[in-house]
Amino acid sequence: MIRYDLSDTEKRILRALASKPYNHGDGTFSDLSRDELCVASGRLKSYGFIIAHFADGGILGFAKIDDEGRVYLKENQTLENPVDDNELKRLQIDKLEYEKRIRKLEGIIRLRKVIEAIIWIALFIFGVIGWLLYFIKIR
Repeated sequence: MIRYDLSDTEKRILRALASKPYNHGDGTFSDLSRDELCVASGRLKSYGFIIAHFADGGILGFAKIDDEGRVYLKENQTLENPVDDNELKRLQIDKLEYEKRIRKLEGIIRLRKVIEAIIWIALFIFGVIGWLLYFIKIR
């Protein structure tokens, strides 16, 4: 299914129409300007998601969700916008660089642990030698 790049207003209208038929006088979108409501509903109508009737002057008179809009909403419940291919490639490159950096840092950590182990072994050996020399001098 084709994913559409919907604005927040269009998503809100589509969800509201899916939950109940839109009646122009019910105040559901009273916070939106007429222009904003008409442009968003016009785009949804062009996608085939809603059936919208406009009055004179381009004012939205009535709208309801269409079957295609219900199917789109069912298949894309979160209404996530599609990711641009360039953005996807950039995210993949970032992930590879991050994993490469982690592997490098893990190698440094392993080397540090080996060096610490060698130092502790050397200190242990020198300590044992020191104790042996101390006991030999005493006798």
